[in-house]
Amino acid sequence: MDTYKFTVEPFTEDVTGRLSWSVLGNHLLRVANLSASSHHFGFSDMQTAKHAWVLSRLVIEMYDMPRTGECYDITTWVSKIYRQFTDRLFSIKKPDGSAYGHAYSIWALIDLDTRMPADLQHLPNGSFHDAVETQVIPIDGPSRIRVKTDGAVRDTHAMYGDLDINGHVNSIRYLQMALDTIYQQYPDDLKPLMSRVRRVEMTYSAESYFGDHLQFFIEKQSHQKYACEIKKPNAESVVKCLIDFFPAK
Repeated sequence: MDTYKFTVEPFTEDVTGRLSWSVLGNHLLRVANLSASSHHFGFSDMQTAKHAWVLSRLVIEMYDMPRTGECYDITTWVSKIYRQFTDRLFSIKKPDGSAYGHAYSIWALIDLDTRMPADLQHLPNGSFHDAVETQVIPIDGPSRIRVKTDGAVRDTHAMYGDLDINGHVNSIRYLQMALDTIYQQYPDDLKPLMSRVRRVEMTYSAESYFGDHLQFFIEKQSHQKYACEIKKPNAESVVKCLIDFFPAK
């Protein structure tokens, strides 16, 4: 297991003064790469071998969020390896060791020449079974997300600021887009100063690039649960997400 320390710096908070979900999400991706790199199967190692890690599923469940100036640790480890996918878990903790929350992710390794998933039993730089830890986390894994709606509620295009080092839209940027759209569509139900996110599930299906037309479909499943699907105009699904909010006070 690998642990990394962070502090909630000014301008990384949301409107409530807590760590923003977009910063937390990007920190999870960052420590995933740092941990993988320390075991010689990180982004740079795989890029040298013409492979790249691709995030397939992400679940984040938070009991609370650290506030401005507060410290928190993120511990991460690989929990399982399948032929084409691997599970990586995270625990986000307070300095006293109690949990802010946990996260669950599923990754695939893509051959950059064929664009096909690699066999994780035969990695370019050898296997990483020695990095596997069996510890589990007390949250449910990803579910099957269904979004039932009549039509798109928002249209936009992928912009320069949405892109990551790979040239496609950052995985966590989709979460921010979905939250912006949900808050916009349900202003009477979800007030930003009062409605806090408890759990997020993301299912990634396709990549999008600069200038791509993106359409947003939203379904309100309950007062606390909202589903969002982002598609291209040809109906290709890019990402689905399910967002649970804490009960309103």
